[in-house]
Amino acid sequence: MQVALICGKCNKVHTEETDGANLVIDFSKRQFGFICMNKQCKHDNIFDFAEWSEKSKRSALPRMRTI
Repeated sequence: MQVALICGKCNKVHTEETDGANLVIDFSKRQFGFICMNKQCKHDNIFDFAEWSEKSKRSALPRMRTI
């Protein structure tokens, strides 16, 4: 299995084999992240699960009733 990391800013596809890109999974901060290896970009791509879960609680779908 090969993991591809796609930069959120420049859309460059990175893999460990071709670019040496590393995915960081930080359980203490509840985040996934990697730094874009494109020399012109160097964007710090972070997905924050704590922030995402808070946003999903605030904009939850209304309860549905089944008949």
